[in-house]
Amino acid sequence: MKRNVILMGGKTYVLSLPHSWVKKYGIKKGEELDVEERGNQVIVSTERSSDGGEIEVDFSALNEMIGRAVGGLYKAGYDKVRVKFETKEQLQKIEETLHRTCVGFQITKQDENYVLIECLSEVLPDEFDKSLKRLFFSIESMNQDLVEAMENKDIEALKKIIEKDDQINRLADFCRRVLNKDETQIILSSGSVYYIVEQLERLGDYYKAIARRLIDRKIGFTKKDVDLFKALGEYFILLRELYYDFNLEKYELFGVRRKELLSMIPEKSDLLWYQGFILETVFEMNGILATQRL
Repeated sequence: MKRNVILMGGKTYVLSLPHSWVKKYGIKKGEELDVEERGNQVIVSTERSSDGGEIEVDFSALNEMIGRAVGGLYKAGYDKVRVKFETKEQLQKIEETLHRTCVGFQITKQDENYVLIECLSEVLPDEFDKSLKRLFFSIESMNQDLVEAMENKDIEALKKIIEKDDQINRLADFCRRVLNKDETQIILSSGSVYYIVEQLERLGDYYKAIARRLIDRKIGFTKKDVDLFKALGEYFILLRELYYDFNLEKYELFGVRRKELLSMIPEKSDLLWYQGFILETVFEMNGILATQRL
C-alpha cells in the first residue's frame, strides 16, 4: 500500500490513513494516535482493540475434536461465538476448553442446545510482549523443573510439570489470538512469530510427555540423561537470547552447539528420543530468525 505525502501550510507533511484501518479500529476525528520512528519506518498505532467479529457454528457432529474447534475460534480472534451442540458431553468439553486455555472467553448465555461465548476482556497489544516472554521463561522453567525432578527422583514434581502444560497452552493460545487480530507492534512478521509460538507450545508438549514416561517407569535414567537435559536447557536459553538480541556470533554458536548436542544423544533410547525432538524443534526456529533479522 502506498500513500502520497501532502504538504500543508508550507511546513506540515500529511499522510492519509487507510480507510480499512480507520474503520477497523473506529478512529474518530481529533483522536490521538501513537507515532513511533523506527529506522526508515514511521509506525502509527492505537491502544484501541479491534472488533474481532462474531460467528455462529454448528458443532453437533463433533465429539473428539469439539474442544479443539472451540479453541480454534478463540485463536482466530473472534469476540462472540454462538455454538450449537447436542449432548451434555459436548457441552462439558466446551466448558473444559474455555477454562483451560481461552483467556477471557466465557459463556454468557446458554440454552438447551447452544451456548453464546463472548470475550469479556479486551486484548491489549502490550500484553502480547509480556505473554511471549512468559512463554519463553515457562519452557525454560519446565526444563529446570525436569532436571531437578530427575535428580531428586521426585514423582510429585513430575506431576507438576504435566500440570504446567496447561499454562503453556494458555499463553500460546493468547499469543496466537493477538497475532490473528493483528494487534501487535513486533519487528518480525506476524507469520514468523506465530510459527515460533507454535514451536514453543510443542516443546511444552514434549516435556509433558517426558514427565509422564518417567512417572510410568517410576524414574529410570542415567546421569548422562540428566546432563543432556541440562545442556538442552542452556541451548534453549541461547534461542531466547537470539530472539530478543540477535547477533551473528550467537547465531554461529547456535549451530556449533547443535552439532555437539547431536553427538550426545543416543541413537536408540526408549525414553530419551524426546531429547532429539527437543533439540531439533529449538534448532528449526533459527530459520525464521535468520530470515527476519539478517
